[in-house]
Amino acid sequence: MIRLPPVPVITGCTATGKTALALALARDYPIEVISADSRQVYRYMDIGTAKPGRAETAALPHHLIDIADPDGCFSAGSFAREAARLILEISARGAVPVIVGGTGLYIRALTGPFDDLPPAHPALRTVLSACEASSAGFLRRFLARLDPVSSKTIGAGDAVRTLRALEITILSGRRASVLRTGAGRRSGFTFRIARIEIPGAALRARISLRVNRMMEDGLEAEVGRLLAMGYGRGCAPGRTIGYREVLDSIDAGRSSEETTTAIVNGTWRFSRRQRNMLGRLPADLVSDGGDPASLGPALFEGWDRSFADGGTGSAEGS
Repeated sequence: MIRLPPVPVITGCTATGKTALALALARDYPIEVISADSRQVYRYMDIGTAKPGRAETAALPHHLIDIADPDGCFSAGSFAREAARLILEISARGAVPVIVGGTGLYIRALTGPFDDLPPAHPALRTVLSACEASSAGFLRRFLARLDPVSSKTIGAGDAVRTLRALEITILSGRRASVLRTGAGRRSGFTFRIARIEIPGAALRARISLRVNRMMEDGLEAEVGRLLAMGYGRGCAPGRTIGYREVLDSIDAGRSSEETTTAIVNGTWRFSRRQRNMLGRLPADLVSDGGDPASLGPALFEGWDRSFADGGTGSAEGS
């Protein structure tokens, strides 16, 4: 079996500077990014997801960005499978695969054991969503009948997880609560996780700066284009901070200033939940991300031996 050094992972809350750190590291290391961002996977959602631009992706290759339409689905299991494939491909050409992103569920699915569940089924989701639209509460009632355990553990307002639990149960013929054991197969790689942390006040200031820049860059117009394409509340924009607040403002007739404040507040609340989830990951390194020169050697330890082997991935360290 191919053995690689620990695969570097750079994670942290939104606006902590993960992409900037990766770009800085790319000046000294031959790296390619595997994005672990559950919103950057969607096409046409660029400004509100802080997606890397053309100049950034030209300087540093990024993978798993712009791979699904906003009405599609890309699950944590899909991410784990695709990321594992990319780790092998990238290392085979003599580069270092680096996981970069703040979606804790994605990173947990890749770095720990994950359950091999049925993939998303768009046609089934369409039927279930139509049933919910015609009879509010249908999904919750149906889940309570098919999988009472999942019904009790999934929050009443969590439509995404409710739909996914029903999808798993229907497609597999077994309850999602039974299949989700957390003791599934592993990717076969080891990982070295660096978590970027900055003080709360500084993070809030960064969030405010980022949101104001998004509004200046045309976030409201981007939401308008998505709506014109048929991607509204029932798709990824309706489940994404920034886009959701713009949609609310369109309905309520709020000003851009009010929209900006709502996005800043929503992003700040999300960052605190994100911090709690990422804090449960076994981080090997914790940094403010401000000194790439000192972080790089620790993060990429062992990969120099892999390069010496011609990028074959036969170096010790797994």
